[in-house]
Amino acid sequence: TKDYFFSHCALGHTRLSIIDLVSGTQPMLSRDKTVGLVFNGEIYSYKDIKKNIHAYPFVTHSDTEVILALYEKYGTELLNDLPGMFAFGIYDQNKDWLFGARDRFGEKPFYYAYGRNGEFIFASEIKAILATNLVKPIVSKLSLQHYLKHLYIHPYQTIYENIYTLPPAHYLIYKNKQLIIKRYWSPPATNNEISLDEAIPQFQQLLAKAVKQQLVSDVPIGCFLSGGLDSSTIVALASQYKSNINTFTLNFNKGRSEVSYAQEVSDKYHTKHTVLQDNDYNIAELITKMQSVYDEPFADSSNIPTYLISQLAKKYVTVALTGDGCDELLAGYGWYKSLFYMQNQTRKEIWKLPILHMIAMVTRRIKTKQYQHWSHRHQGLRERNTNFSLLEAHYKKNTYFTPDDFNNLKFPMLTENNHIMSWHLTDTVDDALRMDIENYMPGDILVKTDRAAMANSLELRSPFLDVAFASFCISLPYQLKITNDSEKYILRKAFNDKWPPSVQTRAKQGFGAPVDQWLQLPEVADLTKKYLKDKKRKIFEIMPFEACQKYVPVANYHTWILLTLSMWMETHDFTF
Repeated sequence: TKDYFFSHCALGHTRLSIIDLVSGTQPMLSRDKTVGLVFNGEIYSYKDIKKNIHAYPFVTHSDTEVILALYEKYGTELLNDLPGMFAFGIYDQNKDWLFGARDRFGEKPFYYAYGRNGEFIFASEIKAILATNLVKPIVSKLSLQHYLKHLYIHPYQTIYENIYTLPPAHYLIYKNKQLIIKRYWSPPATNNEISLDEAIPQFQQLLAKAVKQQLVSDVPIGCFLSGGLDSSTIVALASQYKSNINTFTLNFNKGRSEVSYAQEVSDKYHTKHTVLQDNDYNIAELITKMQSVYDEPFADSSNIPTYLISQLAKKYVTVALTGDGCDELLAGYGWYKSLFYMQNQTRKEIWKLPILHMIAMVTRRIKTKQYQHWSHRHQGLRERNTNFSLLEAHYKKNTYFTPDDFNNLKFPMLTENNHIMSWHLTDTVDDALRMDIENYMPGDILVKTDRAAMANSLELRSPFLDVAFASFCISLPYQLKITNDSEKYILRKAFNDKWPPSVQTRAKQGFGAPVDQWLQLPEVADLTKKYLKDKKRKIFEIMPFEACQKYVPVANYHTWILLTLSMWMETHDFTF
């Protein structure tokens, strides 16, 4: 850890060295020492940017200095063309301001708060802000409400009323005790004129370029490999630029193991493959560990396998490429399929509901993929018989604790403003995709991966979130992403020949954990008893003990959400 003190500002930084291991230390100062920078992330094409800043006398080989050079040349407008994942703070002594920014999709976090003496404090972790002892955190009931509904804190909020987060694609300027926050980037509009044949070559070229750029590293680099479409594509492309790349798979789902698919991809591309088996860990210890890894309540159970595979990968590499972002960009989740049917079915077809339900139940015994098809049609047609817009149906469907549950728990329902949108509503699947890019992905997926990896001193990179590639994908009409027969349609058309035959035909499995099975384990049952059966626990200061007991024995996600919350509360100090 290093620091630097200006007359009105102190900067500190703990570095995970990836680029320029020797001279890339931070805080990094300008030549005259009037500007200081602390930076978290990677600017993948920094070498190309560097070639276009001829007048700046670079003294390091790091991407950090490129940001300083851009600031000297363009000021706050440097963000217009800055690629990569980043959160940074620049203090300019001459202007006496702090300029901070966060990347477009929220891959890297930026938190801030006001200290008891009027200090402006910012950091990449909430725990760093709390370590100053200048802020006494107050839990936000609005944030708790979102957590109980959706497993995570909304990406525009934190768990605390008095600690804030800079939203993705925004920057801030703090000067004269005044704070200004502005959006610097918005997702592109949909291009309904582009055809599949026109889109495929651009899609292939942009993703290959993103993978190539993100392989730049001065430390060992590898790839997560589940054997799904996303990670298999990344491994296929990475293998074009690096031979014998390290790949990593976690086998934790027993009957739903993806190991065989991953092994086929590894064999095809001759990677150095490592598998972590599911009997190599204690789930109760890991649940406890997660409460310190995540500064906020976080109940997406896939954080545990993400932590485990990050821990495994760190033994071999310091950087790993992942397939994150593909599902949101290209309609990979199952819920998009039911929304697709909701959009395309008419109310006249309601008579089909009992028939579709019967078909779904029968085909479940025949073939999983066929069952999913009929199940999604049934769900979509049922939702079509409501007065909800497609976006409202999407938001309500991905909810755990319902209004009735909140009434049972005597937890007041507060007015939310979660539909912060930067696009015009279309009442199509595109609305759900864009909402997930701005809410679910930065609030859940990227929080999960960043915290799990950084806790193991591992950097994860997501080529699908390269700004040029992701922008292109966002601009594509939903018809190139999802059809009656396929999700991730353009990905399948563009890279099908890169996958082994078994991968080409498999359905999405996901990285979800078997919560119902975990809750039955004796060591986890002990945790449940300790944190949900003891009336003295903090959780029962906001929810009645007796009301919560209804959710304890069911051993499902309701139980998991409450258990995670109670354990988090006992691990952290705060007021209500």
